[in-house]
Amino acid sequence: MAFPRYDAPHGLGPAGAAPAHPVRQALASAEGPVRTRGGRSASVAVVLAALLAGTAAAAPPDPLSPLLSQARAAVREQPGMWTGASVARGERAVVVGAPRRLVAEVARLAGRADRTVTRVWGEHGGAVILVPRTEEQAAVLAAPAVVGGLAAVATGDRVIVQPAAFARLSAIGRQVVVTHELTHVAASGPRAVPMWLLEGFADYVGYLDSGLPVHVVAAELAAELAADPRAGGGAGAEGAPQAGTEAGTTPGTEAGTGASTGAGAAAGTPLARLPEPADFAARPAQAYEEAWLACRYIAARFGERRLVALYRAALREDADAALRNVLGLTTAELTRLWRSSVRAELARS
Repeated sequence: MAFPRYDAPHGLGPAGAAPAHPVRQALASAEGPVRTRGGRSASVAVVLAALLAGTAAAAPPDPLSPLLSQARAAVREQPGMWTGASVARGERAVVVGAPRRLVAEVARLAGRADRTVTRVWGEHGGAVILVPRTEEQAAVLAAPAVVGGLAAVATGDRVIVQPAAFARLSAIGRQVVVTHELTHVAASGPRAVPMWLLEGFADYVGYLDSGLPVHVVAAELAAELAADPRAGGGAGAEGAPQAGTEAGTTPGTEAGTGASTGAGAAAGTPLARLPEPADFAARPAQAYEEAWLACRYIAARFGERRLVALYRAALREDADAALRNVLGLTTAELTRLWRSSVRAELARS
């Protein structure tokens, strides 16, 4: 997964916490005792023996058997990493790592996240969640993804927790991050979807039950737009072509429509286009917020089921074709509608 959401979104740490650069790390105090519902913890000897032994032939089928097999594979890849580890079984997750309290908490968070993901996306296979002790171990497990200073990352059918950064998140922040990453696992497929849809959908599901208002989640984007009210218009904002172009020849203009897609805009310009990889690299907080607001707009206007249908279609076909077939919109039309919606919503917040 390219440019995954490892950082702590605005509002996931304590009030008044200053965002770090280039990605935000919202800090919070340690939470109180955590209990898992239906979870089990055990010492590493018992855990690894149970994982490696598999299910006895006479035992009833274990619904988590595929995930246990994946967990066994993960343990075998780095056996020395799991000395003193614990395991917890969630409703549709197997969590392996240390310390035991954190493993139990992650299993609880995964259980709640699974219910949200299943409600939105539908049935899925669950995930193995690995909780190493250090950032260095997380980097080994997540490679080639970069996890330095960040909270979690989904890699294939696994989620890797970066314990130091994860521990600094608020309770809401931890839930949003786990739900976001489990959405990535559930919605993975053979075809890459556009970055704005990949991350926007995961944030849409992640924030769905958080109770956080728009002005909190999109605080960085709102501040960016407030600092430059003319920013983010693209060619279609006020009917003016972009600088350095002539009308009818603007880069990023969809042929035959005269509407700007923002494809020729430089990374770093707010609302110039649906965010692309360069935008996530140049201004990650704002790009995630733009992507989230795009998916939120689609769900609000067309319904959540159409948003999911769009994502599923984008896993099968070109994203432009998916937009036309599912929403009846071109990319330029969606960009224009999204841009207007964001400005209106942030103005109300």
